[in-house]
This record gives sequence, C-alpha cells and structure tokens, in this order.
Amino acid sequence: MRLGGVRLTRRFFAALIAAFAAALASLGNRSAMASPMIVVDQPVPLFDAAVAIELRGFPARQPITITAIQTYPNMSRWQGRATFISDDDGCVYVARQAPISGTYDGVSAMGLIWSAELLPGQTRMPPSGSIMQPKLIQLEATSPDGTRAELTLARHVAGPGVTRHPIRTEGLVGTLFLPPSSGPHPAVIVLNGGDGGIDEYRGAILASHGYAALNLGYFGMDGLPRGLVNIPLEYFGNAIRWMRTQPWLGDRFLAVWGESRGGELALLLGATFTEINAVIAWAPSGVLFWALGLAEPGDTRPRAAWTFHGKPLPYLQENNTSVGTLPRAEAGRPVAFASYYLGQLRDSTAVERAVIPVEKTRGPILLVSGTDDHMWPSSALADVAMRRLETHHHPYPFRHLKYDGAGHQIRVPGGPQTVRTLRLRVENASANLLDMGGTAKADAEAGADAWRSVLEFLEAGVKGRR
Repeated sequence: MRLGGVRLTRRFFAALIAAFAAALASLGNRSAMASPMIVVDQPVPLFDAAVAIELRGFPARQPITITAIQTYPNMSRWQGRATFISDDDGCVYVARQAPISGTYDGVSAMGLIWSAELLPGQTRMPPSGSIMQPKLIQLEATSPDGTRAELTLARHVAGPGVTRHPIRTEGLVGTLFLPPSSGPHPAVIVLNGGDGGIDEYRGAILASHGYAALNLGYFGMDGLPRGLVNIPLEYFGNAIRWMRTQPWLGDRFLAVWGESRGGELALLLGATFTEINAVIAWAPSGVLFWALGLAEPGDTRPRAAWTFHGKPLPYLQENNTSVGTLPRAEAGRPVAFASYYLGQLRDSTAVERAVIPVEKTRGPILLVSGTDDHMWPSSALADVAMRRLETHHHPYPFRHLKYDGAGHQIRVPGGPQTVRTLRLRVENASANLLDMGGTAKADAEAGADAWRSVLEFLEAGVKGRR
C-alpha cells in the first residue's frame, strides 16, 4: 500500500500500533499517578510487624501531613501525625524519610504508631476475647491544596488460625493461645508484672509466631490472691505439669517469660523447676522483692511475695541495713522508686540472702532492661543475675540486652509508647502512680530490637531441644 508515495508495510503498521499502545499506557500511568493514594506493603499485617507506608500522587515538593488514628476495644483512640516533604514525583516514603514536624522525629517506619497520643474520649475495660479482633488504624494524608487520601489498615494480634482458650482448671487461672496446626508446639508461660491480672497480648502474638502460650494469672483476679503476697511457687509447678500433659506440647520446649515483677518470678521459676527449658525476663530483678498489696483487708504487716513448701522466701528489704526513706508521693505526681531500691543493693548480706540462684536454671536466659528505668533499677538488678551466672559458669547461653535511655516499659512493638506512668490497681501500694522513665522513642526502639531477639532466642532454644 502507498500513501503520498510512501510504501506502508506491515512492519510500519505494527510500529504505529505499538507506539499508540505505549502512549495510551503512558496516559494511564499518569492518570493513576494523579490519583492520590496511601499504599502499604502488608495489607493485613500482624500487630508487631513494621509496615512500610507510602504516599503517591501528591503535589511534588510540598508538605504532606499524614495522621494515624488507632482505635482499641476499650474505646480509647490514639493519634500520631507527621508532616513530610514529597519528592519530585509527589511521593512520600514514611519508612525512609524523617518528618519535618509531628509527634516523632527521625526515621521510623512505625513512628506514627508508637508516638501516638491519647485522644479525649471514653475508656473502659476491653471485652473478653477482644484480643482476637483486628485493631484498626485510620490513615489520612493531606496537602495544602486539599489533595487527600485515606486508608484503613487492620492489624491482627492473633494471626489466621490462632485460637484462644480460657483456662480455669486444676486451680489455674489463665488464657491459652494455640497456633493454627495441631502441634506439637514449643510453648511459653507468660507472666504479667506488679499490676496483676493477665495481659493477653504477648500470648496471642507468640501464638501467631508458632508458640503455644499460656498467659498465667497469679494475683489480682477472681479466684486468685488479692495482692502479690505469699504466692506459692507450687501454683506455677502445677501449671508446668498441666502444660506437660497436653498433647500439643508433649516432651518439648517450655520457656517462661515475665516482665517486671513477672521477670523476677520467671528467673525464680527457672531456678526452681527443672522442667523449664529457657527463661526470658524483661525489666527483671535478680533478687527477690517484698510483697505488693494486701494479703487480707486491713492486714498491713510486711510479707514475702513468694513462698515455697509453705515457707516465705527471703526478700531484699527484709532486715536490710540500707533501707532508706520511701520517696514521698504527692497527689497527681508520679513517683520514681529506682534510687530507693538501688540503695538497698548496698547491703551485700541482704542481697546474698534474697538473690535468686539463677545458675540452677536448666537452659538459656535472656535478660532485657533499660538504663533509664525509674520504677526500679532493672539494669542493676539484672546485672545481679548476670554476675551470678558468670561466677557459677552457667553452662547454657545467657545474655543481658541493656538499652541506653529506655525505661521500664519496654514492650513488644505495635502500640503507642507515649504514656510514661503506670497506675497500680493493687490495694495499699506505697504509691499508685509510678514514673516509668525512658522516652517513647527509646522504649519503642528497645522493644522492637528486644522482640526480634526474643524470637531468635526461642528459635535457638527449640533447635537445641531437637
């Protein structure tokens, strides 16, 4: 075929069609880029996962503000916000850029989450089993010219197939989380701290990573003592035996993980029961502390926290020559006890009497602490355990992760870190509002690193049992 003296070949038509298709594709891409959107790399992530958030299709080289509102089953709402400068393509990469303003600074993939501040509104106790529900984050990005995009992200503490089982048997009070398969599974007993009760988060997230987890209550719940007073270790021995009889465990790996007073307890259980194969202790103590709360209404006599074979176990404050004056509690002001407790470590006789014989543990030990812990000096208290392990040449691996600038509230990542105090619910506590120390940023970074180390520690322990 000829057109104006030019011979039109099939090759020419093919090239013309290809060029036309490329032009259409280019227009389509430009149209897509012109639509502002929020993109995440994980559409349904686990709660502990770092999610990469990107903004696309916004004006180039302009300030773009993104807000993240987290809503929890207790009706509390938390908001994080940050303003970034978009690049030449109108994109923002939250995981790789530092904001120019907002609730956090520096580069942090999950800065919008851990820096979130509590919004005014109703709060209540979360309903039973709410840990199984997804936790929603409402993301909104806006630019000065009104360009706007939204995305709702659902994060799961309990991953697909994880099941929750309330345990009220053989005197035990707890919540068991099981991974999707029938097993056998390595298992972890999870212990709360001095606030009592059960925090189901750590158990559910452990099950999401393949571990059977029993969140075991030991005071401050129906059917259990009112305070952390004269708690018999036999109760925990009963829990260990019960877990060992379950078909999903069998004769496999069993660890114990506690935080704060639960960390003290985890070290004590590892030293007492040979069936424990590994110990994880966050913000712990290598010596035993006194009771917390009341054994009975009106009974304010000093008591031990723990008993074994019917006898109270010695505690640091008992006949301690270095016991000073308790910090004065003022209404509405948090109290820091770390220096008060640190002074009590000067009485070497009291320390030796109350020290936990951690070298008796039949497995590895992982300790985690923050150097700016105001609640109690967890780094120094964990070092007591480390020195004993070193002196007795503990044959299993042991390690102390000490995070500079972090406080008492080093947590598994996923939630806000901006509350720097804790209000105890136990009766007759010397101060109800406690200063936890640290900063939101330091605690968040410590929690993310410590959690990775926990998963590696557990995996190594399981392999060591095979």
